Formats: sequence, structure tokens, C-alpha cells
Amino acid sequence: MNKIFPQKTLQAKLLASVFVIVSLTIVSITAVVSVIVKKQFQQTELTRIYYESNALKARLGQLMYGQNYRSLMITLSNAKITNPAILYFLLTDRKGIILIADNETLIGQKQFSVASQDENDPLYTNTDRLKGKISSDVFNIYLSRLTTDIHDKKSIKGRNRDIIFDAIWEISYMGEPMGELRVGFSRQEMEQHLWMLTGAMLGTGFLVLLVTLLMIFWVIRLNMSPLASFVGTLSMLQRDRDGQNLRNNLAGIALEEKDTEVEEIRSLKRAFINIRDLFVSNWDQLEDHRRNLEQMVEERTVEFHEINEQLTLQVRERKEIESRLLMVQKLEAIGTLAGGIAHEFNNLFMAITGYATLIQKQAEPGHSNIKKAEKIRQLVDTGSQSIQQLLGFARSGKYDPGPLNLNGVIRQNLLIFSRSRKDIEIKTTYCPDLWSVQADRSQMEQVVMNLLLNASEAMPGKGCLQVETQNVVLDKKAVSLGKRVSGRFVLFCIKDEGRGIDKELLPRIFDPFFTTKHMGVGTGMGLASVFGIIDNHGGIITVDSQEGKGSLFCVYLPALASKPKGSEYR
Repeated sequence: MNKIFPQKTLQAKLLASVFVIVSLTIVSITAVVSVIVKKQFQQTELTRIYYESNALKARLGQLMYGQNYRSLMITLSNAKITNPAILYFLLTDRKGIILIADNETLIGQKQFSVASQDENDPLYTNTDRLKGKISSDVFNIYLSRLTTDIHDKKSIKGRNRDIIFDAIWEISYMGEPMGELRVGFSRQEMEQHLWMLTGAMLGTGFLVLLVTLLMIFWVIRLNMSPLASFVGTLSMLQRDRDGQNLRNNLAGIALEEKDTEVEEIRSLKRAFINIRDLFVSNWDQLEDHRRNLEQMVEERTVEFHEINEQLTLQVRERKEIESRLLMVQKLEAIGTLAGGIAHEFNNLFMAITGYATLIQKQAEPGHSNIKKAEKIRQLVDTGSQSIQQLLGFARSGKYDPGPLNLNGVIRQNLLIFSRSRKDIEIKTTYCPDLWSVQADRSQMEQVVMNLLLNASEAMPGKGCLQVETQNVVLDKKAVSLGKRVSGRFVLFCIKDEGRGIDKELLPRIFDPFFTTKHMGVGTGMGLASVFGIIDNHGGIITVDSQEGKGSLFCVYLPALASKPKGSEYR
């Protein structure tokens, strides 16, 4: 049984492939022919319905004109009895009110609820031609779906949801519209003819398939006998579990080529002989290596341990470097915030010094206010010295441009910002291969933090803040301030869900000292400084805002021609 198992498996696959291909061919041909025949049957049926309805309609115009409803009912009822395919009929006047129907409960109604019809897509349409002119009597046939069962005495002629032919004649008498004749025809007889034809075609096709499979099976079995003999010769190798026995048995196999064999079987035998010789040769070499395997494993294990220790050390050093780098970035961010606060205090100290000097000038000689004013100036000088130290920590006034990756700047500022506004949900979308820009990191951090703080102030309660970076190529793009720019740019956007900005105030938001806050709450320099920094870097900032829906700030910075080495660590 094991000797012929591979042969039977291959035969089964070949027969299955032939069966699938021929079956698909038969089914496809049957489907195409069925569609063509169905169209022909349907067109014949529609033409027959047209002539039958036309003969019936020709007798109705005069009767409707004379309002002879009894004769109309008799004529339509006789037509239904004569033609078993008619499911229902009804006759309406020009206003659409049902005058005659096989279901008396419909008489007097304006809507017909037995069948639903798609009036925009008729299957068949025709018109009467009188003396070369088209009359107003238009005939259409639609596909409709029954909405209720159609009974004929004790039997059911049509079931709910059956698809039927719905024929409608627009009836006129002596050129005057009289109403419509609507007749429903069953499609059961046509469907039965189609099913019988399809069954006959499928039966014939599968009979041909059976004969084809028997012939192919005989041809395959005849040509596969050499392969079965070859498999029988190799079957003894299945019982070998010891490698040395397998090697000896393989070396003892002799295969002869016969003239009656096909070329594929000969090639298979030659390939097996080559594999056999290679296996025997490699087995002998493997036995030589196996004797020294334990020593080789010990040597490799020692090497792996050394490599593992080196990798562990490198990982530890990298974590320490990343920790120091993160601390430096945090200090730089804090320094940027401190610089902004220091500038605010310098402005206050300048005002205090001015007022103190004014007091000294206006006081009379020897007045106590002179000493008090001098004391105020001394305190201001002391505070100014502290502020200068704070500005030195923040590197305010320095400009150190270099290659910069904005993803790192934004991530670091978001980390600091999120700690102070935990009630705000932050969503980020970073471009993984963001281009570098030539910019000063401290000033970029000031830009990002000012925009984040501005967004947070617009959302005093809960809200969602969205931050996104991407690479863009602009081609004469119109931006704010009437500029048009082209080239490669790095874009980062900050979007909030705050109260938005009034359209009248939107053009002034970048003006220095302009603010919508209460007196003493803000200086109005946040967005002005952002605009100045971006402009000094050759960039552009745009804003889009709607009252009650939030604001979107977008910053475009020119990208470097290529990504400098190490730019991601600036």
C-alpha cells in the first residue's frame, strides 16, 4: 500500500485539477448560454405580452368612453380566464382612480398595493403608430415584485415577493386620454423553461466530464507505472531510522534507465543518483566533524557569552547617554521658559526704575522720598543682576542655528506641557522621516511652547490638542501676509478645540502688545515673538480659526537639502 501511495496521490491531484478546469468551463459556458437564452426567452415573452395586451386594450377605449363598466369587467375577466399567466388586472381613469379590478376591494382606490414597480427602468416599451404618427397610447412593461399572495379560487398563482412582468397601457379614445390598463403576468413558465434547459446542459456537460476523466485516468496510470516502480525501490528507506544504515542502503541502490521510460523519469533517476552520491560524501564528512562537535560547541558558547556581555554593556551605556540627553533637553526647555519670564521682569524693572528716578527729580532736596526712591533703585539693580543670571541660563539673545529635527523639540515640549495640563488630551502624528531644518533650538522651543500655552489658554476646561509634523513641497503656495513660496518645507501644526478667534481680531493677533486678555494678565508678546522668530528663520506661520470650533496654527520652515549626520540629536 505504501508503495503506490505517492502514485495515487499524484493521480488524484491530476484528476482533481482536470475535474476543476472542465467543471469551471462547463459551468461558465452554461452560465453564458443561460444568460443569452434568458434574454431571448424574456424578449419573446415581452413581445407576446405586448400583442396580448394590445388586443385587450383595443376593446377597452370605446367601453371606457361610454362608461360601460360591466362590459369592461366582463372583457377583462374573460381575458384572465383565457390566459392563465395573468395574475391580476385593473383599469384606472385619467386621475388614477381604480375603476375595474379583479380584486373588488381595490375599486375606488388610487394606490395599487399588490405589486411594487420601478417606474424609471422599463424592460420593454412601445407605442401605437397611427398613419405614421406616434399616438399618446404608450405601452411599458416593468419588473415588479408582489407584495401579497395572488389567489385563484383555492390555489395560489403568485406568492409574495415573486418577480412578475407588470404591463401598463396608456389608453385613449379619439385622441382623448381615458386612463391606464395594468396587467400582471407570471414569469413561472419562462423560469421553468430556463431551469429545464440549464439542467439539460449541465447534465450533458458532466457526462462529457465523466468520460474525459476515465480516459485521462487510463493515460495517467499507463505513464505513471515507471514512477511507481521507482518509488517501490526507494520504499525500503522509510524503515531506516539509523543514519549509518540509511547511508549504506542508499549507497547500495542501483537504478537503470529503460528505453520505455519518459524523459522526466530518466531525469528524476539521474538527479536521485547525484543526490545519493552527494549524501554519502557529506555523511562521511559529517561523521568526521561530529567527533569534534562538543569542543566546537564549547568554543562557540564562550564567544557568545563574551558578545552578550559586550552588548549588555553597550545597552547600559546607551541608556545612560539617553538619560543624560533627556536631562539636558529638559534643562534647555526650562531655560527657555525662564528666559521668557526674565524678559517680563526686565520690562517691569525698567518701569520701576523710571518711576523711582521721577520721584527723585520731583522731590524737594532733603525730602525722605529721595532716600526711599534710591532704595527702590538699589533693589531693582539687585533684581536686574539676578535676571541677567537667569537670562544667561536661558541663553536669551544668543542665536546658534544648526541642523535640527523638530520632532524631538515638539516631543520634549509636549512632555513638559502635559505635566501642567493633565486635563487636556494630546494627540500626536509625527512624520517618521522628517527633514531637518537650519534653526536655533532654544528659539524653536520658545515657538512651540508659546503655541502650546496659547492653545491651552483657549481651552480653560477639558479639550483635545492635536500636534502633527510632515514634509511638504510647496509650489507657489499662497500663505499669510500675501506671500507665495515654493520649495521643500518642514510643517508642524498645533490645533485646539478652544473658543476660537473673532474674524475681526484675526489679522491683529501677531501685532506686538495686542492681547484679548484682561489688563495685567498678559503682555501680548507671545504670538508676536513667535512670528518674529519664524520670520527670522525664513519661515511662515499661518492661522485658521472659527469661533466656537478652535484654532489651527501651522508653521513652515525651509528644509535642508540633505539630512546632516547627527541632526536628530540637536
